[in-house]
Amino acid sequence: MATATEAPASITAEGPTSHTQNQLTALSKMREPFDASQVSKLPKIWCGKCSKSQYKVCDDPQHKRQRCDICAGNMTSAHLHLDYVGHAELTGRLLEADPLWTWEPMAFDQDGLPKFDKDGGLWIRLTVAGHTRLGYGDSQGKTGPNAVKEAIGDALRNAGMRFGAALALWSKTDMDEAAAEKKNLSAEPSREDRLEDLYALMQKRWGHLEGLRAVKVQVGEELFHESQVHDEHGKTRLFGELIDARIRELIQAEKFKQFLATMRPAWKAQDAAALDGLLAEAQSKGFADFTIPYGSPEVPTRVEDALVARITELRTSSGQQSSASGGAPAEPGSGPDPIDNLVAQAQHWWDNHMELTKVLAEAGRRNQLLRQVDGPVSGTVVQFGDMVTARIAELKEQARQAALNGHTDTRERSAA
Repeated sequence: MATATEAPASITAEGPTSHTQNQLTALSKMREPFDASQVSKLPKIWCGKCSKSQYKVCDDPQHKRQRCDICAGNMTSAHLHLDYVGHAELTGRLLEADPLWTWEPMAFDQDGLPKFDKDGGLWIRLTVAGHTRLGYGDSQGKTGPNAVKEAIGDALRNAGMRFGAALALWSKTDMDEAAAEKKNLSAEPSREDRLEDLYALMQKRWGHLEGLRAVKVQVGEELFHESQVHDEHGKTRLFGELIDARIRELIQAEKFKQFLATMRPAWKAQDAAALDGLLAEAQSKGFADFTIPYGSPEVPTRVEDALVARITELRTSSGQQSSASGGAPAEPGSGPDPIDNLVAQAQHWWDNHMELTKVLAEAGRRNQLLRQVDGPVSGTVVQFGDMVTARIAELKEQARQAALNGHTDTRERSAA
């Protein structure tokens, strides 16, 4: 039967703490080197491109996916090996040093289980030969039960290192990792990598004007202006043109915000004359097709249509008030109405289905398809969209019949 390790004479006494021979022997045992058969090899990819690649190997001809004779892994040749002692080997060493060794988490959760931090890491206390030291472990981003076991094992190895367990391996691992990082950073990034980095930076700053302007400068300096990339819709664009277009959008959006700040007071003040001026400004500055919430319930509506409707509403209301007070009533149709212009266009192109299709699309864009208008038959009232759609279908049928008749006439002449 193994002999239990004696506790220290005092852990609270002032001055140096006395130790028994058993404790000194146990602590010395923790520092003994591990046999080569107890040391495993952990592969670590040092090439950044290989690490990011779906199949863990990049397009560098010197980096080949193959079976490694050292770690037995099937992976890119651009990796090195870190020496480490596994959970079982460390547990064996702890039992050799102190059969009564123990560990506990630094904190517990509400269920009484070891509490992990926000990064999935675990702080523990490891007690060997009556001495307690701290350790920290994580599962390298893994999840599930295996992640918990790996975090505990990592924490025990980390705390065991504080007692000197596999200290030489930890030191070598740190140096190997530093060398791998240095090798990775010293490699000259390819043009493709740099383009990918700049494209990612552009996406990160997509909504920030000054940030995009800075990216534009970098793209120009590194001669990526004419490199092909994909826009937000998956369409291929030149990198420089894509950034320039987005910068123009952001500038226009900023100007539109200023326009709305000017429009709101006039809207609330029911100032039709001021809104007239804002309508002209919206048309001249390209804000007419921007949308704002309008109506009850509110729906996205073109700025031009919303302003026209508001001006018409105010002038109609003003005319009714003037009539009620004995003044001259406002003229019917005071203020422009978008449906009037659309009806005029439809009448002009009544026999051209191609142009009528454009008029129909414009009506849809301006939310005028359901407006009631005088129908082609005297005394009828129809929805504008239905009327134009019916006329387009009629013209297409006429064209189809004309084509069929022409084909028949040609065959008859050939037979004659």
